[in-house]
Amino acid sequence: ILVSISSMTRIIEDQRMQIGTLRSLGYNNLQILIKYLIYALLSSGIGTIIGIGLGVYFIPAVIYNIYKTIYNLPPFLIQYYFDYTSVIAFVLIFSVVFVAFTSVAATFKERPAELLRVKTPKPGNKIFLEKITFLWKRLKFKYKSTFRNIFRHKRNLFLTLIGVMGSTALLFAGFGIKDSVELAGKYQYEEMQDYDLEISVSDNEEIKELIGYEKLYLTQTNAEYNKDYISLLIVDYQEVNKFLHFKDIKNKEFTFEEDTFVITKGFADKHNLKVNQKINISIYGKTYTLTITNIQEFYFGNYMYISNALINEELIPNKIYVKSNLKNIQDKENLKTILEKYNFVTKVMFKEDLKYSFLKTSESVNSIIVILVFSACALAIIIYYNITLINIHTRKREIATLKVLGYQEIEVSGYVFRELFFISLFAIILGLILGKVLHLFIISQIVIDGVMLKNQAKIFSYLYTFILALAFLGIVYFITLPETKKINMVEALKSYE
Repeated sequence: ILVSISSMTRIIEDQRMQIGTLRSLGYNNLQILIKYLIYALLSSGIGTIIGIGLGVYFIPAVIYNIYKTIYNLPPFLIQYYFDYTSVIAFVLIFSVVFVAFTSVAATFKERPAELLRVKTPKPGNKIFLEKITFLWKRLKFKYKSTFRNIFRHKRNLFLTLIGVMGSTALLFAGFGIKDSVELAGKYQYEEMQDYDLEISVSDNEEIKELIGYEKLYLTQTNAEYNKDYISLLIVDYQEVNKFLHFKDIKNKEFTFEEDTFVITKGFADKHNLKVNQKINISIYGKTYTLTITNIQEFYFGNYMYISNALINEELIPNKIYVKSNLKNIQDKENLKTILEKYNFVTKVMFKEDLKYSFLKTSESVNSIIVILVFSACALAIIIYYNITLINIHTRKREIATLKVLGYQEIEVSGYVFRELFFISLFAIILGLILGKVLHLFIISQIVIDGVMLKNQAKIFSYLYTFILALAFLGIVYFITLPETKKINMVEALKSYE
């Protein structure tokens, strides 16, 4: 909608003389208005059809392929939601047509002779910075004129602020989602797990190849709570802290002790469970009343961790965590091959195997990043381009005057682009804040059973977003630079005669 407003506004501004000519030739206002309304209707209609097509077919297909790499999904099926698409189409088309109507109708208030001349620039007014005298007096004239021009053209200021804020927020949200996936995997597989080999067994027999390695024997089973089943790990509280590092939801480390009963955050949120709350869970057909001592930060999977001291059962270990400390891939493969030859060994997984799903998710997220970055890039460049052309078109006389006075091309272009730079700089900073809010919202809406993302972004994402947003401005600068050079000084200065 914002892009459409800026584009239609620029088109009508460029067509002022043509509208004046048509009125001088005897065309009535309705005939002129219909011409531009048909143009707005056709352009917005075609754009809406293409956009809905991309939204219904292309983007869902990309997202489907992302999830398909992680989950077994049914065949891809396209469903057309008439209610949603109809409302979207109506709002978009109506917005463009309405802007075209109001922009053209505004020209009817002027006489044809006035439309055939360059539009008179708005008069400048005092701004709030002038009240800060110690600062205002130290500014050079070119910066004083820049700040006055910024507030003289409030429509351009509003469009630029909203457009750049939106594109910056989209850009940051894309980088933030990628960071959330990577940081979640880094914590779970590098910081939390202090072992590099996981072995599932069906019998508690000795494996001679593991003699000399540090090992943790534990029992994995299913527990039932409120008709919901969850994986339960019964661990030796005296040994588990050597293999697992626990953190609560406040990112504070805690030690697993004799009376510890831990649930993961995803399961706690699903059932609205709190620390120190007593719950009844069924284990091996018996009901245990346990107090939740901690809620653990956990991102891939839902688990309960319980001390073996709390279970009155004879436990048979069916899982082994091992610190092999093997670095060579071939050594790992050799050990894996040997272990799999044991009849009672059902699964052997090194840390790389455990991280496979996470790595596939991380790679798939890149497709989403590309879509967000492309959308942000398109939005920013179109907004920058339209606003810059509007500025140049409405200031031809001022620019021509500067050229006559001997200003160099770089100084003349700076007169136009300097204010856009200051507005954009402020908008980018606001966009980073808005982007963080958008990032947090997206992460909170990703509700997949057993999967959570870390609510955090790297400092480099702020830096990349800031640099890319300025790069978009630089691209538009070089694209529109020839426009100031094309201005004919004689024609521009005699246009009021």
